[in-house]
Amino acid sequence: MTYDKENMLDKLDKFRNQVEEAFKIAKKAKLPKINKNKISNIVVCGMGGSSAGGLLLQSFTKDIPIFVNRNYNLPRYINKNSLVFCVSYSGNTEETLSAYNEAKKRKATVIAITSGGKLAEKEKNLIQIPEGFQPRIALGYTFIPLLISLSRYRLIANQDQPVRDAIRGLVPKTNSKEGFMLAKKLFNMIPVFYASEDMHGVAYICKTLTNENAKQPAFCHFFPEMNHNEINGFKKNAKKIHVVMIKDKQDIMSIKKRMEITKKIIKESSGGVSELHTKGKSLLARMLHTLHIAMYCSYYLALMNKIDPTPVPVIEDLKAKLKK
Repeated sequence: MTYDKENMLDKLDKFRNQVEEAFKIAKKAKLPKINKNKISNIVVCGMGGSSAGGLLLQSFTKDIPIFVNRNYNLPRYINKNSLVFCVSYSGNTEETLSAYNEAKKRKATVIAITSGGKLAEKEKNLIQIPEGFQPRIALGYTFIPLLISLSRYRLIANQDQPVRDAIRGLVPKTNSKEGFMLAKKLFNMIPVFYASEDMHGVAYICKTLTNENAKQPAFCHFFPEMNHNEINGFKKNAKKIHVVMIKDKQDIMSIKKRMEITKKIIKESSGGVSELHTKGKSLLARMLHTLHIAMYCSYYLALMNKIDPTPVPVIEDLKAKLKK
């Protein structure tokens, strides 16, 4: 019996093609003119899988504030000197549409990233992406245009070569195998993903992929903060937890030390600790390589759980009830 009725595996195998196409779309997109010296902050409005790119984007610069807005309303500081990206894969996400309307009222520079819907109808500064994907699997389409837009505005370093490096690392055969091996360790466990704060976006997306694809609980936290609270929670009822530590070569020495000590502390009281090492020349390559593995991992977990990875019936049921 096949549980993957909508063939999610094919989309995972072609993720590198998605990133490549997203890169071409972003390079050709007509962006509104801005005075980069007057941009005081960047906001990415999005929910669920459509917000994932914003979380990754935060790791690419410390020179200008990047805020991920996952709400109906915008922070009060958003004004005409703000650059606001409204990302909604469907174009109909009610929270994002609400934030979009507010951004327009405040005269912010707005760019929409969507496959269609109401958002595409409303906004002329539009980066249109292909439809037919679940938002969580459309990460290339929702993230790469954000990254390349900031690169084209010279608000972050040029990302053309990092994108090419990243594409080379998205190899289905090897990443699928690594994802499957990790899934076997996580089966019948509650995964908890830990990373440095710079990689927290990656850890969070690993968690949400597991929630949506495998339909099971999963959690995340980051170093050093988890050493000040969550580590104490492994004293009781932790045998069902399997920790995945995401380790990056750019982690500073103090973080590496904390990870090693934490691993030793929680190894015996938890259900196990695994390490997921990022690979790639650039930050972007390492992020996408790790997330490609996480996509496969959550996919195989779904099959092990004897469930179709694509539908999200609980989310759809919630949306239907909210409309009543």
